[in-house]
Amino acid sequence: MNYRGEPLDLIPTLDLAQTYPLLECTLSLMHPVDVARLLTAVKTTQTVVPQVLSRYNLRRNRFEEQPARLQQVIEEYDASHDPGRGQLDVLQGPQLKIQVIHYADYDQLRLIMSRLLTDGEGFKHYLYLLAAAYDGQDLTDFVNERSVRRIMNFLRHPHRPIPQSSDAPAAEGFPQLAGNVHHHKGEALIPRVESQQLRRLARQQGVTMNAVLLSAYALALFSLTGERQLVIPYQVDLRLHGPVAATNVVQVANLTSQMPVAITVHEGDTLQEVAARTQATLTQLHESLAYLAPLVEINRMSRALPPELVRRLAGKHHESATVSFANFGHVDQTRLNFGNIPVTQIYFAGTYRTMPNFQLTVSAYHDAWTLAFRMLGSEPDYQLGIKILKNVVTQLNQWGHGK
Repeated sequence: MNYRGEPLDLIPTLDLAQTYPLLECTLSLMHPVDVARLLTAVKTTQTVVPQVLSRYNLRRNRFEEQPARLQQVIEEYDASHDPGRGQLDVLQGPQLKIQVIHYADYDQLRLIMSRLLTDGEGFKHYLYLLAAAYDGQDLTDFVNERSVRRIMNFLRHPHRPIPQSSDAPAAEGFPQLAGNVHHHKGEALIPRVESQQLRRLARQQGVTMNAVLLSAYALALFSLTGERQLVIPYQVDLRLHGPVAATNVVQVANLTSQMPVAITVHEGDTLQEVAARTQATLTQLHESLAYLAPLVEINRMSRALPPELVRRLAGKHHESATVSFANFGHVDQTRLNFGNIPVTQIYFAGTYRTMPNFQLTVSAYHDAWTLAFRMLGSEPDYQLGIKILKNVVTQLNQWGHGK
């Protein structure tokens, strides 16, 4: 059986030469998982999200059901033989891979999901669904809403003009660092107490945590690479701007747009000063519905043109950003019930980006944040990535302690 793709499913395919469209989640369980039960849970979620075991037809923008794909989803490894990354061919399917890493008395799960099927928030929706299936909950009445049409109709009131796309200034690239290319990853944890303090401080100063995180990122890049003028794509979850979905509706879908956020760093700037300017920029972009313009255009083209032509036309105006940022938001611990096995830690990351393209991601669990990156680059590239990560944490900690 074939499942039609949505217009927004085309967006992650516009720069396949630089970014392979995957998302990653690392989840640590206090006790070993029942692998057979987990496999059954994946099969159960297929009743709600049938595309999860399909291949993706790039030419036709559709998901095509493939036989005997369930056994390919889960792979088991000992901790000493952990491959470190998941390889997933979304064109051949399935759209999900789960690695179970067995430690002495607990398991770690690494879930790799197709960015063609869903975005960061949708990945969380699927994870909640998988946990519910593992927990034995009845998913019969659950439905997956993938269409952006309801959200677009909700946002585009008659009195609102259709927003126009604007060309953002391009940022300079990262320095080209020599060395053999390998897969690397980095993570940094900001504990619960520090995270809560940062949120309180942001509220007091009238800025969002996204503005703070973007500004700390910009300051870290400035101190390490000399970048003063940055344009960082900022992701906007359309679920938050559209009609409220029913309790039995999940949205494992591409419902994210982007706005290019221009950030300028001056010599001697504090995080508070940069965050105030960044917040003003974000407010202006939201008020002008800047996140809606690219969706209107690709939606319009998709009604009249075949996917390959839409991809070619949209790709001409799609400039891949060297530096990017993604906030996966808070993970609801009350919805992660894998039987009676507590989840001790979980964080999300983007795909392995080829340097000099670099993406910083952040996710929160039990009020503690994890900053992360995935990278395909040299050892010097990796060291630069680690320095960026540590510098962002330092910027946040110093601001949180009033320094």
